[in-house]
Amino acid sequence: MTGRDAAAAAQRRGTAALWGSATGPGGGAESPGGGAFAPSREADARSRGLDAPSRGARPPRRGTGDPVKALLHRHRELCERAVDPLEIAAGLEAHGVTDRTAARFRHRDVFALAEEMYARVPRDSDEWDALDTPGDGGAGRPAGTAPEVHAAWPAFALLPGAVCALTVAGLALTTGGVRLAVGLGGALALAATARVALRHGPLRTPRPAASATRAWTCWLLAYALFGEGLLRAAAPGGAALPPEPSALAALGLAAAVAPGTACARLFTVRARRRLGRSRGLADFAASVRPLLLGVFALYATAVGLVLAGADAALDLVGAAGTGGVTPCLGAGALAALLWLGRLLAAHGSTRAPALVYAAVGATGAAALALAWAARLPGCGFLTTPVETAALAWGAPAAVCGAGAALLLARAVRVLGRASAHACGGTA
Repeated sequence: MTGRDAAAAAQRRGTAALWGSATGPGGGAESPGGGAFAPSREADARSRGLDAPSRGARPPRRGTGDPVKALLHRHRELCERAVDPLEIAAGLEAHGVTDRTAARFRHRDVFALAEEMYARVPRDSDEWDALDTPGDGGAGRPAGTAPEVHAAWPAFALLPGAVCALTVAGLALTTGGVRLAVGLGGALALAATARVALRHGPLRTPRPAASATRAWTCWLLAYALFGEGLLRAAAPGGAALPPEPSALAALGLAAAVAPGTACARLFTVRARRRLGRSRGLADFAASVRPLLLGVFALYATAVGLVLAGADAALDLVGAAGTGGVTPCLGAGALAALLWLGRLLAAHGSTRAPALVYAAVGATGAAALALAWAARLPGCGFLTTPVETAALAWGAPAAVCGAGAALLLARAVRVLGRASAHACGGTA
C-alpha cells in the first residue's frame, strides 16, 4: 500500500468514527437536529412547558388526545393565580411559548391558547386530580359543571311570581287605605324576593352592577308599569292621574323570573360541558352559539305562555291593567331584554347591557316628555305622532325588542368565547 493509499484509509476511518458518535441507540444516523444539538432542543422544549420530543416523533396534534391538559398541569400554579387570560399568556411567553408553539395545539397565537387554558382551569384540587391525562380521548373528564349556586334556587325563582300574584289578588279585593298598604307591602316583598332569586341563583353576577345600570333597570320596570298610563293621561281628555299600574306587566315580569333562571342554568351547565369536551376555541364556539339561540327561544316561548296565562287570569277576575296583544308584546320584549342583559352580566360582560338599557330607557323618557310637551301652548302638533307611535304602534314593545336583538347579537359573540365560561371569567 502506498503512502497516499494509507492516508486515504486513515481519513475514511476518522470520518467513520466521527459519524459513529452521532448514531442513535440502534446504530442508525440521527436526523440533522440530533447529535450535539439535541440537549439544547430538549432544554428548549422543557422551558416551553412541553415534553421533550422523542427522536423521530411528530409534534402533538389535537386529535384523540388533548395536550392542552399537559400545559395545565405543568403551569398549574400560574393558571390558579391568574385573574384573566392575559396573565396566563404573559406567563407562557415568559417560559418561551411562542405563536409557533401555539400552532402545534391548533391555536392561532399564544393569547388564544391562554384563553382556552384560562377557561379550563379546575376550581379545586379534586377537579385537578380528576383532570385526565393527555392521550386518553377525554375519558375520566368530569361531565361538566357550572359555578355553584344555592341549592334552593328553584324555590327562590318561584317566589317573585307567587308574591306578585298574591299582591294583585289583594289589590282586587281591597279598597282605600288597606289597598294602598297591600300595594306598598307587595311591592317591597316583590323587590326583596326578586333580589334573592337573582343573587342566589344562576343569574348572579360576579360583581355588583353599576349604579347607572341599576337606575336604568328600575326606570325600565317603572315604565313598564306606568308608562302606558302616563301616555294616555297626557293625551287630550286623557285618564286621571296617578295611573293604575299594569297588572299584566307586573305579573308577567315577576313570573318570568322562574323560567329565566331555569334557562340560564340550562345554558351554563350545557356550555361548561361542551367546553370540557371541545378540542379548540372554534369547536367550542360552533357548538355553544346554537345552544344559546335555542335556550333563548325556549325562554321566549315560556315568557309568551306566562303572559298569555296572566292575561287570561286577570281578564277572568276583572282586574285592572289587562289589555290585549300590544301590552303582552311590550312586557315580553322587556323580559327578553332584561334576561339577556343579566345573562351577559353573569358571564362578566356589563358594558353592552348598560348601554342598551340606557338607550331604551332614554327613548321611553323622550316619549313621555314629548307627550306632556304637547299640552303646552303651541305644541299641539306633537300629539299625533306620540299617540300614533306610543299607543297605536306599541313603541315600547318595538324599542325593547330592538334592544333585545342588539343584546342577543352581543351575547352570541361574547358567550361563544371560552373565557366567558371560566369561573369568574370576564368577557
